[in-house]
Amino acid sequence: MKQRLAAIRHLFDWLVVGQVVPVNPTDSVRGPKHIVRKGKTPVLEPVEARALLDSIDVTTPIGLRDRALIGLMVYSFARIGAALSLKVEDLYSEHRRLWVRLREKDGKRHEMPCHHNLEAYLTAYIEKTGIAADPKGPLFRTIGRGTHELTRRCLRQTHI
Repeated sequence: MKQRLAAIRHLFDWLVVGQVVPVNPTDSVRGPKHIVRKGKTPVLEPVEARALLDSIDVTTPIGLRDRALIGLMVYSFARIGAALSLKVEDLYSEHRRLWVRLREKDGKRHEMPCHHNLEAYLTAYIEKTGIAADPKGPLFRTIGRGTHELTRRCLRQTHI
């Protein structure tokens, strides 16, 4: 349907340029909505995700941060933009569970309980790096040049 409409629009555009018709009558016609039944985004198998998370060296703040970030995306299916925009205060406890508050596209907000592995990754990252004292600060931070210390700057998609 979309291809046929595009062909008719192209024909009338050609006729307008050749001054056969004064205006293109197909300009006001709206095409059908694009609906995707099945996504094309590749998904990690559980074995691959486990191997990836287990391969991260967690003896440094960088490793703890990376494991928490990748774990968040694996267990919550969050987009990278939503994960990187998290603040420390977006992690909160409710009924003895750790919850995460994600801000998705178009202002959508998702609040969901964390998987127990994700909860362990996030709490280890927060406790060992000491960022719990800064609730308004970004959750995932950059590492200072030449050091292994976290900065106050938010990690961006271009850094990854």
